[in-house]
Amino acid sequence: MFFVSHAQEVGEFHHDVTTKEWNFELMVNTSGFGIGFQHGRTPDIHNKHFWELEFLYNQHPKSIRSVNIAYNWTRPCRYGQLYTLFFLQGGYGYQRTLHQKPYWGGVAVNMKLSAGPTLGLGIPCYVEVLNYNTGFSEIVRYNPEKHNLNNILGGGGLFTGIMQTIFRPGFYAKIGFNFEFAKSDYRLHALEVGATYNMIFPFVQQMAQNKAKAFYLTGYIAYNFGHKKGIYKN
Repeated sequence: MFFVSHAQEVGEFHHDVTTKEWNFELMVNTSGFGIGFQHGRTPDIHNKHFWELEFLYNQHPKSIRSVNIAYNWTRPCRYGQLYTLFFLQGGYGYQRTLHQKPYWGGVAVNMKLSAGPTLGLGIPCYVEVLNYNTGFSEIVRYNPEKHNLNNILGGGGLFTGIMQTIFRPGFYAKIGFNFEFAKSDYRLHALEVGATYNMIFPFVQQMAQNKAKAFYLTGYIAYNFGHKKGIYKN
């Protein structure tokens, strides 16, 4: 007996053609956190070329936020910190799809590479100290030769020294794996894990009694959300 049967093919993929993508990024890493924006084009279903801009906060591993227990009404202070460091980085990236999302939904797996120039921004740290000559407190730039636990009351505020910010040019490189799970073909929701390498020159000494770091290597996890433009969609 001969018969013909029809079955659904396992692993069938659904390809709605998109041409452009925009997405925002919220990131935490092993040295802080950051935000970012990406704009890209997709010439085909497997490849994406994009530009990105990210702003990152970098915390030294020995930087600890604490309060002077004798003056607990003052601001918290990071004792020994000379600079608060940020990175503003922007560059070009490429994404390759390793596994397409099945027709019924699921997760698409992508690999991402990006690189470009970076700008280190070091904001000098200020502290509130007790002036023994006047008996009053004052906010001054932290000097490890003059200020210690005996006269530091608390922190001087994050942006007190913003007008004395130092700028350090450099470059960055980034690699990550992106797991996209949006239900709509025109929405982007994804989790991403990877690593970022930053190097700036001249080096910035973030902490007193510690050498300035030559480079910054961090692991990160990020959430991406955005919009895709279809080839037939305005």
